[in-house]
Amino acid sequence: MAPNTKDRILVASLRLFNENGYDTVTTARIAEEVGISEGNLWYHFRTKKDLVRAHQHNLIRRIDTRLAIKSTPETVLDAYVLFNRMVFQEVWDYQFLYRDQAEFGRTSPELEGKVHRVYELTTAMLQKMFRHMIEAGHLSMPVDQIAPLADNVWVVVRYWPSFLRETRRVVKLDKSALNGGIRHHFALFETHLTDEARAYLEVHAYG
Repeated sequence: MAPNTKDRILVASLRLFNENGYDTVTTARIAEEVGISEGNLWYHFRTKKDLVRAHQHNLIRRIDTRLAIKSTPETVLDAYVLFNRMVFQEVWDYQFLYRDQAEFGRTSPELEGKVHRVYELTTAMLQKMFRHMIEAGHLSMPVDQIAPLADNVWVVVRYWPSFLRETRRVVKLDKSALNGGIRHHFALFETHLTDEARAYLEVHAYG
């Protein structure tokens, strides 16, 4: 079945926002890309902010799958690899949401509440996996350092696209830039990993 007009608008706008930045893309440009009139686009999404909200909802549904990852001390390295791949795929697919918030600003109280929940659950998931790494002997670190480590990992992951844009003028990520985020987040704790655990994560975690 061919995609409907609304889905085509979402696909086109996501690509254009990711590649060019939210501020530079107009609804007229999106309509042209889809091959419809701007009035037809407005029928589905009255403003660019409405498109942002739709993309945020889609991303949150994706994140719910990632938040369901299970971890035990026996499976934690595989769980962390899966987490790493999924979270950086989210960053790759929805670059503009991670990069351009200063441009599109606040969206809605409902979505802000859901985003806050994502941050809380992601941080809790990271803390749990780091505890499991310690229990399994993969990670040597005082337990009281787990919470700040989890926060720092999430800061690197969440703000990596913004950092690249503001410091290196990188708008559209390529795989090298994405893997740079993975490299920087591993640098936060790799010296505390055993040689075997570090080698395993480095081999399996990159895209």
